[in-house]
Amino acid sequence: MTSVICVAVFIAASVTHRASQAQLQLHEDIVLRGADAIGLSFNTALKREWSSLNAIARGIGNASQKDIDGFMDAVVQAGGQVAWAGFANLDGTIISGSNRLREGEDVSERRWFREGLHGATVGNVHSSDSLMYGGNSDQASILNLSTQVLNNDTGEVVGVLIYSLRMDWILSLLAQARDQLHIDVVVQTREGATIIDTRGNVGPLPDAIVRQASLGQSTAGSFRLLDQSEGLYAFTSDFISDTLPDFGWDVFAVLDRDNLTDVLPGLLRSLITSVAIATLFVLVTTLLALRILLRPIESLTKTATLVANGEYEYPIESRSSNEAIMLSRALVRIQRKLAHSQPLNSNGGSLSQEQDTSRPEKRPSEDSNDLDEPAKRQAEACPPTRLGGRS
Repeated sequence: MTSVICVAVFIAASVTHRASQAQLQLHEDIVLRGADAIGLSFNTALKREWSSLNAIARGIGNASQKDIDGFMDAVVQAGGQVAWAGFANLDGTIISGSNRLREGEDVSERRWFREGLHGATVGNVHSSDSLMYGGNSDQASILNLSTQVLNNDTGEVVGVLIYSLRMDWILSLLAQARDQLHIDVVVQTREGATIIDTRGNVGPLPDAIVRQASLGQSTAGSFRLLDQSEGLYAFTSDFISDTLPDFGWDVFAVLDRDNLTDVLPGLLRSLITSVAIATLFVLVTTLLALRILLRPIESLTKTATLVANGEYEYPIESRSSNEAIMLSRALVRIQRKLAHSQPLNSNGGSLSQEQDTSRPEKRPSEDSNDLDEPAKRQAEACPPTRLGGRS
């Protein structure tokens, strides 16, 4: 019973440990695969906007002012991802803006304009109170995408086209992925400023996680696991696809344990119940087997003890095991041989024993060797008389 219980405890502990390790491995796979899936969907959405930006830039190279205004208005009405679109000439003056916003504004000192003259660029996330949502002016957080506009005939730069993406659209995109994949996303700039945080309790990342993330760069387009002491985190510095400009973002994927189904407690309960039932079954089976095998042996042992004490009892032949059969037959042969060599009296003892016990003890005076010395001398001096004249 002790061995069975020890084995059951060992099995339960081993399986529990393995189940915990398997769940941890599952969570790691969820974080890595989920983060890659979020990155894929995010890059797909951005690629659509980037493709639209380049297509509009090619379309307005030789377009009239009316056509340019039509393009700008159509961009913000397409899906709501773009808060504002505009076209600035080489002087840095906005000559066309969606819904006629910001037209005539000088943007020659803006980063998106200066860098856009030389190629595609991505600006910093910032707030703007001059953009229109649904016809009303409102403050919004935006991300600027800009690129140069070329003359289709000469190939010369004629201006810069800008898309101001709504950050709440990006946030809703990541939040939707979080609800489906149970992965939170924290986006930071290379300087450590948080841009996006989909966690319920928004707060700074653990210092150990940030330090570990800064130690090395991940491979392109993939996440790597960080220290798990304060949670399950994955990190990548290449969240944006290589086909897009560098956004300068560090992205952390965090496992959302609150919304993740934890199957380990139920598994452990089922495991403990199964082990307990199996242990009880083994114990009951062992006890029954011992009863079947050892009870005849105990009976034959008592019979052997009686035989050793001189009380003959015919043993009951047992067939519970080969050992019991051999022992019972051996006892039968032993008693048969003893019975032939020592007949039993009415009291159950042997006659030889009774005769030995009823014989009187010798007295020292009855033995001739024990006569005293005077008697010996008298016998020597007076020899026996002869009968009939003969000695």
